Amino acid sequence: MTKVLIATFSQTGSTKKIADQIANGLISSNLDVTHLKITKDANPDLKEYDIIGIGSPVYFFRPPFIVSDFVKNLKGIDNKASFVFILQGTNQGNCGNWIRKELVKKGSRDLGYFRSFGADYWIGYIKRGTMFSPDSPTIPELSAAESFGKMVATRFTNQTQPIEKFDPPTHFMYRIERFLVARPFAEIIYSKTFYADKKCDMCGICIEKCPVTNIQENKKGKLNWGSDCMLCATCELSCPIDAIHSALDWIIFSPFMYYNIIRSKNKKIPFANVTHKNGTTIIT
Repeated sequence: MTKVLIATFSQTGSTKKIADQIANGLISSNLDVTHLKITKDANPDLKEYDIIGIGSPVYFFRPPFIVSDFVKNLKGIDNKASFVFILQGTNQGNCGNWIRKELVKKGSRDLGYFRSFGADYWIGYIKRGTMFSPDSPTIPELSAAESFGKMVATRFTNQTQPIEKFDPPTHFMYRIERFLVARPFAEIIYSKTFYADKKCDMCGICIEKCPVTNIQENKKGKLNWGSDCMLCATCELSCPIDAIHSALDWIIFSPFMYYNIIRSKNKKIPFANVTHKNGTTIIT
């Protein structure tokens, strides 16, 4: 039986929903599916698998660092087949393109590409009263994901089947934003700007939710952020007393955030007006 490994990074559960539906499509085509959660230390043995699927949300119009590291470190994918699926709150940037190209560069055969919208919990938009794609993935998007899984199974045995095209080049302004939050800047500058103010009661929620274990309690009983930050800002967004702050709050970033919000609304991307307080986002 053809064996498939689906490796997924999903913080809020949206990408995992798509992964599950793709798996349903593969299973209905008599393929055996194993799921893997992408973590900081994930290093799967690919020997027993024929197809590798990579699922990722879009961060700053690119893959999150944890996903790009996972893909770069994959070994044994040559002469295997692969597919990619991503979830975007607004614009996909080069997230899907980058992952697909890296997998092909490693010697895999591209079986296709699926992308869907997903509820966008980016703090830069939420703190400005907007959540994009709040209802995604929708039932039609989930159904499309299952159909994609069936198509992947067909393409594996029939190499004449066409596959999805690559996404168009990333918009110029988004490329600038992506550069401004490139990894060296994230590690050397932005990660050092996170701090908890005097309201912090050391509840530990931020430590628990950090996907790369970048937050630790120091000897003085205070929070300390390391240099592995992905700038997901989950710590800041989930703090129940709004005690966490960072460079992402700086006014210098406001023009970029408002530009993105206006442009996405003009593109007719679904959105909801929201308020955020004490770690909770409420649709108004």
